[in-house]
Amino acid sequence: MYLLGSERAREHLINLSISENEDYKVRYRSLEYEFGALNEDDWNKNLYWAQLYALKPLLVSYPAGYPTFMQTEAWEDKQLNTALASWAELRHDTILYAKQAYFTGAPYVPPEEKPVQGYVEPVPEFYARMLALTKMAHSGLAEMKVLDEQSDNDFSTLENTLEKLLEISIKELENKELTDEEYELIRNFDQNIAPMLEDIDGDAQSSVMVADVYTNSGSVLEEGTGKLDLIVVAYKQPDGRIVLGAGPVMSYYEFWQPSGKRLTDEEWRIMLNNNPPERPEWVESFKV
Repeated sequence: MYLLGSERAREHLINLSISENEDYKVRYRSLEYEFGALNEDDWNKNLYWAQLYALKPLLVSYPAGYPTFMQTEAWEDKQLNTALASWAELRHDTILYAKQAYFTGAPYVPPEEKPVQGYVEPVPEFYARMLALTKMAHSGLAEMKVLDEQSDNDFSTLENTLEKLLEISIKELENKELTDEEYELIRNFDQNIAPMLEDIDGDAQSSVMVADVYTNSGSVLEEGTGKLDLIVVAYKQPDGRIVLGAGPVMSYYEFWQPSGKRLTDEEWRIMLNNNPPERPEWVESFKV
């Protein structure tokens, strides 16, 4: 994630002494040159690269003007965790197509005050890039004439939802009051996206999946996502009140397995329930 702009990832690589590994240095220099040469068109050349591009706004240090909780190192670690979990899912879904790397060597408010109805993590650039990614997929599949009516409607619903999240996040950063319609969107978010998930089986909807992404001397590096965690943050309302908001956040794991024992999703779920590996050390900054 350092290559995608995460200075926090660089700090962890240094603290874990990974950045001093000679093999890592060689691989990093190669990728640094490759990534540094990418322009916006390159980042959006296909859905895989566009999703990586969409993650980049999550990996920056947020300046003054953003909510206080987003200006902490703990939040940077949370965002790094989210980006890595998203990348693990991306690799899982594209594992048959992506080339693997090998080394051959609910807030509480006093009842007399106006109730708090919801909050969106205000990262407008992320929603904008996810919207562009969705439109790219929608138009591409439509041109291929592989979308049925329901799938076409689902894409339109997702695009509309992302447009609204983009608008809401901008208003939050400008400390503007949201409309009743916008609060309703947040309050009923699960109901809004439910129709898009009706024809997707339970395993595909699960947040738990694993993919091996790197092979080295008889071992494979597994990247896994686990059960959702609950995060609680303090943020300011337009009327000046500081309130608590709670919501789900992805969990992320990375660990080595013998190359002959690559995990399937089902095996990973069993391991996660019975003998889960340790989470990365750096998640302790935001995990309790």
